[in-house]
Amino acid sequence: MTTPQHPEDFLRFMRMRSAQENGIFWVDDQRLGVFEPEAARHVSATNWHRFVMHDRLVDMVRRRRSPEMRWSRIRSAWLTQLHTLATAEHHGRLIERMERIMDARVGQDVDLTMLTQEVTLRSLLPVALTGLTSGEAELVRRDLEMKLLRLVSPEPGSTWHHLRFIGVQIRSGLVVRRVLRQRARGRRRREADLADPFVDLLPELGMDRALDVVTAVLTAIGGPPGTAAASLLYEFVRHPEWQQRLGEELSGVDPAEFRAAPTRVAPVTHRFVKEVLRMWSPPLLLVRRSKFAFDLGATRLEPGQWYLLSPHMIHRDERIWKQPDVFDPDRFLPGAPHGPADRTCYVPFGWAPKKCIGANLGTVQLMALCHLLCTRYRLEVARPENITMALRFAPVPENFRGRLTLR
Repeated sequence: MTTPQHPEDFLRFMRMRSAQENGIFWVDDQRLGVFEPEAARHVSATNWHRFVMHDRLVDMVRRRRSPEMRWSRIRSAWLTQLHTLATAEHHGRLIERMERIMDARVGQDVDLTMLTQEVTLRSLLPVALTGLTSGEAELVRRDLEMKLLRLVSPEPGSTWHHLRFIGVQIRSGLVVRRVLRQRARGRRRREADLADPFVDLLPELGMDRALDVVTAVLTAIGGPPGTAAASLLYEFVRHPEWQQRLGEELSGVDPAEFRAAPTRVAPVTHRFVKEVLRMWSPPLLLVRRSKFAFDLGATRLEPGQWYLLSPHMIHRDERIWKQPDVFDPDRFLPGAPHGPADRTCYVPFGWAPKKCIGANLGTVQLMALCHLLCTRYRLEVARPENITMALRFAPVPENFRGRLTLR
């Protein structure tokens, strides 16, 4: 059987095969699809066990090994820092940054997909790396925006575009190196961001691996959060009945209480966000290489072989979810008959222990976007029925233009 090459045809093909073969099948000669929830959880968790960072470039050139650094230690440093940022004060700053960016677009006819990318990226950047000069911040943003365009654009860029992209990447990397080095030497103030924990780890990490760590978190804010936000707007404009329900809830919520505990004070909004992430969780596919052998029923995955994981496939599996292609946030009500079979079937942020570190922050930001759309702005879209959802590295709404006005 020939494997389709177009992303949307490829996903339809895999859904059909997954339904026929209980979620585990060879997609082609090289890649095994692991879309059965328990198998996906097991393979992901086992392959993460004792996962370490690669050697630094300078060590590879000199043929010497750098000190072992487990990724679990890196994650622990990130999570500890995120815990300190999970306060009403920091959530309030995030929402204020979102407001400033959206206020600047009020009254303009804009591409809403790209607007949400701008809002999420620019508001999250200070969480990842702050204390930058205006020139440094512009370089880092340009790097992330160029990476994003390469992901969402259906057309490959020119040779000149690729060369310019490489040049911007190098210059952005030099900014990160300079920030870490100057913080370590006391020439720049320490900041409460996701880069700062690695200043203290520089002697063990080395600058090359520290750059990899900070680049990883910067790249993470430069794509998936924005596509998730665009998908939220997509469902928001297509479901006026949910606009009304969200508006009724959020207009009665105290802003201070919302900043402190949004999921507690706005449960309807929380369900809306969860359903958006179920239907349109980015990225659509994750490609991994196995470090161990796995017996998966009638199929065996050998060390060194490639496998595919996909929250999207699990979230659209009719054996797990009733009417999986229907948008219905109330499926997350306790005891709802069309809800998930169990918790392993809802994985928009991946699988533990490698689950996305920004899961809680991402949920807060999406709920904050709902709050702004219902209390501060009106979103006007002339023909919602003309919007289409393209499936690329992630779901990307197309033909999605509109206008924000102040309430």
